Amino acid sequence: MEKKLTLNKIALIIALAVLCLIFFAFLILYFATKKPVAAFYGIPENTQQAIESVLQTTYTRKNKSSLPYTIKILDSTVSLKDALKHSKKPDIIFINSGLNCDYIASIAKKKKRGFSLSILDGMTSSIRNITPVSNNSVNAVPLLIDNYEIDIDINTFRNSDVEAINFWSDIESFASKIKPTTVAPILFSANDDETIINVFGALVESFSGVNAWSSMVEKIQQTLAVKNPTYSTYSDLVSKMIEPNGELHDVVNFLIECKRKGILPKNLELTTFDDISAYMSANLTAIVFMTLSQHRTIEYETISKYSTIYYPSTTYNVQRHFTAPVLFAVPNSKNKISRASIEMLASSLQGTLSTRTGLAPTQANCSTPDKQADDVRYWIAASEDPLPTLSEAAFSTKAERNAFAEVLRNLIKI
Repeated sequence: MEKKLTLNKIALIIALAVLCLIFFAFLILYFATKKPVAAFYGIPENTQQAIESVLQTTYTRKNKSSLPYTIKILDSTVSLKDALKHSKKPDIIFINSGLNCDYIASIAKKKKRGFSLSILDGMTSSIRNITPVSNNSVNAVPLLIDNYEIDIDINTFRNSDVEAINFWSDIESFASKIKPTTVAPILFSANDDETIINVFGALVESFSGVNAWSSMVEKIQQTLAVKNPTYSTYSDLVSKMIEPNGELHDVVNFLIECKRKGILPKNLELTTFDDISAYMSANLTAIVFMTLSQHRTIEYETISKYSTIYYPSTTYNVQRHFTAPVLFAVPNSKNKISRASIEMLASSLQGTLSTRTGLAPTQANCSTPDKQADDVRYWIAASEDPLPTLSEAAFSTKAERNAFAEVLRNLIKI
């Protein structure tokens, strides 16, 4: 015999139905208003802010006063893997080429979040060659190119009687000629851990070739894989690298000889980028090792007096792999908004990205803000595959870099 529903049961059923409707309404509202998250890992603040300003224009919410993306700055003192453990899962990660980029690109591959090969249309072969691709799927999308280069004071060079700078011997000759009238002919910010590692890496490639650079990276990674290295561990490793035919032999000899000649300052290991900026402003230096992104931070009145060149070679007919970190956008979800944004940043917004950041675009034919960015794009297109920085290629944490940087600083103290 069927039991009749009591009034209380009917009321309860209605209440539950209403609650379900409210719950689903809130759920729909949540997903309709949920913002995708864009995260930056190890990107300089000025570059990060410039990219963010472009990214926020790639989608318009119904509430036009609300920005489409939530922005997160990940802790770059630890590995990306560890940084993501303590952060809300981002939909896009902006990161430079290197170990940590390889890690998140492997996750994109595993989760099948990649893009079709068409997203690389218009990019040069050197950029395509370093892009993480598997099974015709692009797991990290190249957007911008930074570069380790040399800034030369134009007027000082013209007055030096040096005809051209083609080789490192020309750099030494130029620096020696201007020594009587210049406090520090050559400078780089050796006090900064990442800078000294990366300058050494760029010098190794230019003096000894890409094989020496690759060997150095491999030996560092092998050391990291065996145990937690200390200063002493790195010191032993580097001691072998400075032996004849070692990866660092030619570079260390060059730097020490420059210090002995007085064309590098005795206290180079204490030099910060603020010091360099001050020296440039006061016309006290003429040859500065810096990056394109650092070039953008110098006041126009000062930097307009300088022209940029790539790290030269030691002889003619040498295949070059310039140290030029590529900034990638890595898809970390299948969110449609974030994926559409990446596609726009890689194509129609390349010129805007380049102009806002001052970095070189990965697209071969889009506009650039000036000759510096255009030169970098040309240099990378005309050379072999660009290299990530040594600090990103060999290390994944700040602590690892710090110990290695201190060993390098001690190498050039005389």
